[in-house]
Amino acid sequence: KEESNMKPKNGIKKNLLIWLCVFVVITISVLVLGKLGIFGEDEAEAINTYESRPTIDPIDITEKNSNYIPVPSIVPTPGEIDYDQIPGLTNEKVYSQQLVEKGSKNILFVGSDKLSGLYDTIGILSIDKKSEKLKLIMIPRDLHIDYNEKVRHYLELHGKANNPGFYKINCAHNIGPYLKYEGKFAPYSMNFLADVIKEKLGIEVDDYVKINPEGFVELVDLFGGVDLEVPYDMNYDDPFQDLSIHLSKGMQQLNGREAEGFVRFRQGYNSKNELIQIGDIERKNNQIKFIKAFIKQHGTLSNIDKLPGLIDTLSKNLKHSIGVGDLLTSYLGYAKDAISKKYEIESITLTGKDKMMNGSYFIFIE
Repeated sequence: KEESNMKPKNGIKKNLLIWLCVFVVITISVLVLGKLGIFGEDEAEAINTYESRPTIDPIDITEKNSNYIPVPSIVPTPGEIDYDQIPGLTNEKVYSQQLVEKGSKNILFVGSDKLSGLYDTIGILSIDKKSEKLKLIMIPRDLHIDYNEKVRHYLELHGKANNPGFYKINCAHNIGPYLKYEGKFAPYSMNFLADVIKEKLGIEVDDYVKINPEGFVELVDLFGGVDLEVPYDMNYDDPFQDLSIHLSKGMQQLNGREAEGFVRFRQGYNSKNELIQIGDIERKNNQIKFIKAFIKQHGTLSNIDKLPGLIDTLSKNLKHSIGVGDLLTSYLGYAKDAISKKYEIESITLTGKDKMMNGSYFIFIE
């Protein structure tokens, strides 16, 4: 009898935690899809082919300056360095602004480029119960990281110290396996990236989520689409990305494929065949608009009965560090609050100074 009484209760908990995962996937997928990237698998070991697949910078690298390399600190031999006496991983000062509130739950989310294995999307989903707010903090992929002597030494041992790409945060996960960097997570890569973010931005990462946006269309369709005001005609075709966007201005019910086009649209042609470019800022506004509409229309406890059908989709498109115990305790509470109190969504994109250094493009923030 006790066993039979436990099943419904556990079923409700399971459905609520699945809903939380769905919410995270929908929210993050929108932002990731906006990058127009295709995600690959997270490698257990550092990528050996990185040097033959350089990061594509927004500024063209000419044949002349492509040979420029950063000059690392003088690297001692293995016998001359005491790793235990060198704290941390970087020489960075913590970012001048407080990005997350004390006591908030901070989830690192990432998405990688399938061709290079670099993390082209890096961000933090911060859940603050006190202010009833969800904060999305987007970290630029070209953010420069000033590694300390210990990390530079390991890069030197593996022949990577003179590769400028390794000093960008989107390559940080490739350094972790070189050091066999231990921490709270199973992958060396995530432990390393999480601690770099803590040192650079002052954010303690509680869990991580790595997603594949291929399930985005199925998730939207499963919930019956989203009613949304399309602000202008959106027409764009790109056969190389298998992307076709054709939306008319006005109030519409978007299915999964149409929703994908809405959140990815950045430029195209209107009904007069005139080229329009909305840029990344306007596209982000559209993405946030979609997220809020989805949550308002589908973020209800009455939708719980639809959630079991998402299990297979989630298993194919979501990797995470959230344990069963945390799901049934801490995250269950967050899920209930986020749904019932309709948390406000705030979006922050970190910006800084653009700089070409040693033949590569970096963003510096303080």
